[in-house]
Amino acid sequence: MKVPMQWIKEYADIPVSAEEYQSKMIMIGNGVEGYEEQGAEIENVVVGRVLTCQPHPDSDHLHVTTVDVGEAEPLNIVCGAPNCEAGILVPVAKIGAKLPGGIKIKKGKLRGVASEGMLCGGDELGVPVELYPHVGEKGLLIFNEDYPVGSDVKPILGMDDTVMDFEVLANRPDCLSVWGVARETAVACGTTFRKPEIAVKECGGDINDYVKVEVRDPDLCPRYIARVIKDVRVGPSPMWLRKYLNGAGMRSINNVVDITNFIMLETGHPMHAFDLDMVEGHHIIVRRSVEGESITTLDGKQHDLTPGQLVICDASKPSCLAGIMGGEESEITEKTHTMMF
Repeated sequence: MKVPMQWIKEYADIPVSAEEYQSKMIMIGNGVEGYEEQGAEIENVVVGRVLTCQPHPDSDHLHVTTVDVGEAEPLNIVCGAPNCEAGILVPVAKIGAKLPGGIKIKKGKLRGVASEGMLCGGDELGVPVELYPHVGEKGLLIFNEDYPVGSDVKPILGMDDTVMDFEVLANRPDCLSVWGVARETAVACGTTFRKPEIAVKECGGDINDYVKVEVRDPDLCPRYIARVIKDVRVGPSPMWLRKYLNGAGMRSINNVVDITNFIMLETGHPMHAFDLDMVEGHHIIVRRSVEGESITTLDGKQHDLTPGQLVICDASKPSCLAGIMGGEESEITEKTHTMMF
């Protein structure tokens, strides 16, 4: 199980290095397969603002730019990206910078014009679009937010953390969550576990007017609860959420799906969000599957169910493989206005 250290530190202080932390966790019986320093291959890449962008005198696709990186004088950089223009904020690899793949930036000339660095795209920095949606497929990575020139790009891009890879054994299901790991961390480091206080503010009438929940097989699922949220606005998640999910090995989908995955990883309790308008009869039934039933899951694959599997159903058919994956039919989309989870 991969867990970013900054996420663990939300609930327990870690006053030692990643290497020492790994050793301490192992010594109290927690398996640690290793850790990864995110962005370790990136050095000396900062935020820069393109001040001027002119056509190269000896090329039909290159640009000659001046770029403010917070130093006394702007840098002169030749760039071939089609989306380069004056005024944009972009990652700038300065002279001596290192990029993934062992690339080192040196001062040089491109068709006779001196270039003092490199304007970077997301692929050159190894930034997945799920982590930073503005990456795009081609050209420069353009920051839509306003950042001070000269700032290190790694915190901005969510690539400044250390990810621990824990081996959780079958006898320690309590550690299959960030909270569980944080409790162990507090013991190993002699610090305090800070479990957050959770308060829910309800409004908008009786939930029984919106959805009915029925558990038919309590031996497999003794309790199933649901809440409804109206007037949902589906969109991209904030960076902190995308960053934690990426470190844990999950890709960002949208704010609704991401927060359910975040809670699942944090607490160890499976969660799934349904588009309530797509749940037939607004009726949730927890039962065993029967002969001939099938479900198309969120990954687009159709599965023929074995009789007796635990499924979460609407009024007529399975909508979710319990504790495994949700169904495609009731997934959260940009059209979702009312959700149940």
